[in-house]
Amino acid sequence: MKRIISFFILLFSLFFHGNVLRAQTDQFDPLLDSTCQVISNQSQEVWQSTYMWYPGQLAAHMQKQLKKISEERCVNVGYPGKFNKDSYQTFFKRKVNVKEHTLLKWNGAGVIVCTINGERQNEDIREFSLSPGVYILQFEINTTDRLPSLIVDGKGLSDIKGWEVSLDGRSWNLPETYSMYNKPDVFPDDKQEMTVRINPYEFIPVRNSMAVAGSYKINRRGYALFDFRHLEVGTVRLNVTGEGRLSFRVGETPEEALNTDEKLYEQYPIPDVHLTGETQEFVLPERALRYLAIESEAGCQITSIVFDAILWPVTYQMEFESNDDSLNRLFRAGGASLHTSMHQFYLDGVKRDYLPWSMDAIASMFAGDYLFGDEQVSRNGLSIALMPPNPQTSDLGIVDYPLHALVGFKHFYLRYGNLETLLMYKDRIVQMLSLYMTMQDENGFISSTHSTSGFIPGWATKNGPSGKGIATYGQIMLYHNFQIGSYFADLWKDRSLARTYRQYAENLKKSILTHFWDDQRKAFINGYTDEGEKDTRISHHAQYWAVLTDLYPATDYDHLFNNIIPEIPYYKEDISYEKGYEFLAYIKAGRIKDMLQLLNMVWGDWLEQGHTRFPENFSPKASRTEQLVFYRRPYGLSLCHGANGVPPVVAILNGMLGFDQSDKKINEYYLDPDLLHLDWMKGTIPLKEGMIRYHFSKSGSNEIEIPEGCILHIGKKTDRKPLKTFKKAGVYTLD
Repeated sequence: MKRIISFFILLFSLFFHGNVLRAQTDQFDPLLDSTCQVISNQSQEVWQSTYMWYPGQLAAHMQKQLKKISEERCVNVGYPGKFNKDSYQTFFKRKVNVKEHTLLKWNGAGVIVCTINGERQNEDIREFSLSPGVYILQFEINTTDRLPSLIVDGKGLSDIKGWEVSLDGRSWNLPETYSMYNKPDVFPDDKQEMTVRINPYEFIPVRNSMAVAGSYKINRRGYALFDFRHLEVGTVRLNVTGEGRLSFRVGETPEEALNTDEKLYEQYPIPDVHLTGETQEFVLPERALRYLAIESEAGCQITSIVFDAILWPVTYQMEFESNDDSLNRLFRAGGASLHTSMHQFYLDGVKRDYLPWSMDAIASMFAGDYLFGDEQVSRNGLSIALMPPNPQTSDLGIVDYPLHALVGFKHFYLRYGNLETLLMYKDRIVQMLSLYMTMQDENGFISSTHSTSGFIPGWATKNGPSGKGIATYGQIMLYHNFQIGSYFADLWKDRSLARTYRQYAENLKKSILTHFWDDQRKAFINGYTDEGEKDTRISHHAQYWAVLTDLYPATDYDHLFNNIIPEIPYYKEDISYEKGYEFLAYIKAGRIKDMLQLLNMVWGDWLEQGHTRFPENFSPKASRTEQLVFYRRPYGLSLCHGANGVPPVVAILNGMLGFDQSDKKINEYYLDPDLLHLDWMKGTIPLKEGMIRYHFSKSGSNEIEIPEGCILHIGKKTDRKPLKTFKKAGVYTLD
């Protein structure tokens, strides 16, 4: 088998330069690629209002749908932990004051019973004429397998404010909603993706096949590869004339698509088809792919082959361009990796499991919320990262994964200024922190004994920490959660709860420094093993969380990056998906050059190898065959992993541009641009107030435009020197 694959790869390299179907594009996202075509969807009626539902229920229902898709398509699926349960009954109510005759309209899936001032309406109607007056509107929705959601429209009735929502008709909450769900005939849990048609980028005649005048001929027992360049999820359409059996195989790499051993498949096989001699059209089952291999038993001719990819509808909000094309490509490939992974959530590997995971979803927000600004995709991830309502330790799958949720909620609040989201999820946030309080031992630590899968900091753990025992980084995350909890409680005006969380944070901080800080080496050790022994090894996980939470002394940053990190075994050989967090620590410590060096060495090398998306785990020094192995499976690695699209974006946004924000006055921002090796850079940064536009150049042409409602400081947030401050919307020239 290895010899066969090597032979195929040799052929692949021989034909690489001779069979390009069109000029190469540097656009990594098919949405931005001019050679790809957006297939227009049928227009739908739009209302002034939007659908609403109980907070977290859209995420619960979509998670259920994705799990079903995953089980139908993906071979190896495991999903530890319990999540927010999907509900099939929801109540809505609102008091309205109607000023003039108004037609009240509503819609949603399932059976909807409307009650107006206590009078129950026929469940078959979806509109009612209201005379001027005050009304109490109530709706009860029951479904069998759908999200109970409601859209209400009418003059003066379209505003979501004032509505309350309940799962039991007794306990009420603010409803969740989002602007894109404004079509009454398209329910929030319906398919929302757009279709983008991708033509083959390369035809690779592996055996007894050739391209002939706009078509592709595969002769008897011939074999060919089609490279669509864009790794996406979708269906391949093709017209075929010929006889005998036609076989299809897909993959993220040529090696995977050429593999014929079904025991090594990551997605279930595509059934063979039998040709009749006439021209036939085939639509292959939906798969995640970049490469398609086709093998013909008796010979055939293929025409009109296209890949109809499904993409989440977004508009790129953050833009970046510079004179360094390699940096531009890293930024665009990072965005494409995130966008490929967007399907109601920021997903894990679209090929391997097509499921949302807590750490991945939250880490993806740090770039995705600036690239795309899709609040609902982020909110769905926040909901599944949280523990379910009234959580128990038996609900835990991975002990530290729910701790990412509050990190994400704070980022979300700063990015969008959306206090309503914190309020609608308040109960679940408080319940989750209360559960962790019950899990703490006498030192305030949480251990792996409370979960089925222990700690999972990522996959770069050859030097620890172990998933069992008491991992230091997990205790630092819990400390940070208490800090964030107190920040939220202050926003909720709950001073007593804020004091409680601050005290828990302070107590835990003392224990962490007492038990895990190695003052001689100036670093945090891994923690305790499952047997209670100290694991005095040093890995990067506790260090970057300590930097992010101010537990690591700023006076020792140089020692950390000059001495500790370079000495960590396997540090540059095993690169996992937590690097978005770690890059933010590099930036906080002012180590921008070190971060860019790592980015170029790892992410840059990946693009140089010909990949167009970033994987879940990098092994820079491994052979190509070894780079594809994961979970001890030859093709188990996810070659498109949204969370690893984050580092190039934050490296530019928070690193080179020095973008930062005050968490006390959330309309205050900071820019501290550093061109480093660049001659110029320009682009946009989206804010909740509008858009920052910038152009920085070493030639002295520096210009910035800021929107109304924000204050922008030029310089670091921690600078003691006077900052240049702009408080009014306008275009400014900088020295």
